[in-house]
Amino acid sequence: MAQFDVYSIKGHGLVVDCQSDLLSDLRSRVVAPLREPDEPSVSKSRLNPLVTIDRTEYRVAIQFLRAVDDRRLREKVGSLVNYEYDLKAAIDMVVSGL
Repeated sequence: MAQFDVYSIKGHGLVVDCQSDLLSDLRSRVVAPLREPDEPSVSKSRLNPLVTIDRTEYRVAIQFLRAVDDRRLREKVGSLVNYEYDLKAAIDMVVSGL
């Protein structure tokens, strides 16, 4: 389990693990859901970075960050490590407003 890995959670769709690997001893992980790019709950802004997994585009709904039990993150479907800068900028926007 690594930061920016993407998982499929039954009944909840895809999520990206946003938690630092330095906190791997915790039994929970902070995740953000991936949403369709045209879904009304996401914007075309820095807050919701546009990403691609298996040739399908999604927006990361950073404003819906939540903690989940790490046992729910079993079905890894990809990684967004190449979007690290954009994801960290979006998380920073939620936390600090910058």
